Amino acid sequence: MTPAIINPPRVRGACPGALVPMEVADGLLVRLRIPGGRLTGPMTAAICDLAERHGNGLVDLSQRANLQLRGVRPETLSPLTDALRALGLVNGDPTAERVRNVLCSPTCGLDPACAPVRPLAVALDTALSNSPDLWTALPAKFSFVLNGGGQAPLADAVGDIRFDALPDTALFRVAVGGDQASATPLGVCAADVVVDTALALSRAYLRLSASRYRRLAALVAAEGAAGLAAHLSLAPLSVDASLPSLHLNQVLGAQAGWVGLAFPFGGLSVQRLAQIAHMTPVLRLTPWRALLLEGNFSGDPVDIFQPLGFILAPDDPRLALSACSGRGACDSGLTDARRDALALAQVAPRLLARGHIHVSACTKGCAHPAPALVTLTARDSQAGNPVYDIGLLAAAGGTAQWRGVTPARATSLVAALEAVYTDRRRQDEDPTAFVTRLGGPAELAAQVEAHAA
Repeated sequence: MTPAIINPPRVRGACPGALVPMEVADGLLVRLRIPGGRLTGPMTAAICDLAERHGNGLVDLSQRANLQLRGVRPETLSPLTDALRALGLVNGDPTAERVRNVLCSPTCGLDPACAPVRPLAVALDTALSNSPDLWTALPAKFSFVLNGGGQAPLADAVGDIRFDALPDTALFRVAVGGDQASATPLGVCAADVVVDTALALSRAYLRLSASRYRRLAALVAAEGAAGLAAHLSLAPLSVDASLPSLHLNQVLGAQAGWVGLAFPFGGLSVQRLAQIAHMTPVLRLTPWRALLLEGNFSGDPVDIFQPLGFILAPDDPRLALSACSGRGACDSGLTDARRDALALAQVAPRLLARGHIHVSACTKGCAHPAPALVTLTARDSQAGNPVYDIGLLAAAGGTAQWRGVTPARATSLVAALEAVYTDRRRQDEDPTAFVTRLGGPAELAAQVEAHAA
């Protein structure tokens, strides 16, 4: 048997992989990058068996559509890696693995309106694996997005380099440094040069950046995009570049060709995942905390999957929550962030219908670095019991209107905010506009306090 190539566990600040796992509180976190995001049922069942034998039986689906095995013990890492290599899920070199950050539309081949991007994603994954000049030069989080559009486009996925299929054409818009709306367009290319264009742009970034800019968006912001475009032979963006956006009602539940299942925070047990693996020939990983199960099912999918804890309704309030893995799973976590977040979903369905609530078990805000409608940030109290600071329209660790509140008090305050919003909002007014109209976070906090008294 070929010996496993295993480096010391990677610490925070970089992306883990299968060969270079990350050391966290509940053990080693092993991330599997699945080219094209497609797994057969038997392959998924085999992964579940390995996760149960070598880890703690929990798996996560990341926002890059990767599958993460949690709680792997150091003494079992080598046999786990050997088994993953036998399944064809591990590269031979850990530095090659780190650049394989390729996300493609999970509905490719299921949705006729989605451009055929999965073969391009697999080809790009292979090309990156065979480009040693990029392995250590590209930043660890440098990423590629291949958006086929159609029913479930990757509109919100952020990438350093992205290719967005232009509807009713055989062309892709080439853009850098953002999601579909914010990325800077460079031009248009045909499908047969997508892989070459991605590699050329990567190398152009390295030459122009000269290690001064950690991501492509920073390079463009500082120096513009003309230097990048000069390294490419792209057609001008002369066609209509209007691109569709994502609506989860076109992903979750029973769709034509698949059933979409989501789960809170992207985490589930291997027992639940194994149940799914035995019910479908193929499943697709998505960046939406959801799995797509290929094929049609006899009976109502709600009756089949909802009792197992899966989310099929796109308006389920739990989908508007973000929370980190928290205490016990992360050595920085002070609270059980996911438990506390689920308590908020029970008391604030109207806020969550139009806004986002984030619960962070420390000040770093890993699960949602941007501001949210309501953000709870855990910190130690003088009494030694973890408490939350709560900020409106704030990021984790930012300005807070309430400080040092217990989880129970935090739930009651959010419930009071829900009541004030329900009573005083204007028709179709979203929570962010509501906060602004009522005088901003500080003024609204006073009204919430009065209601909660």
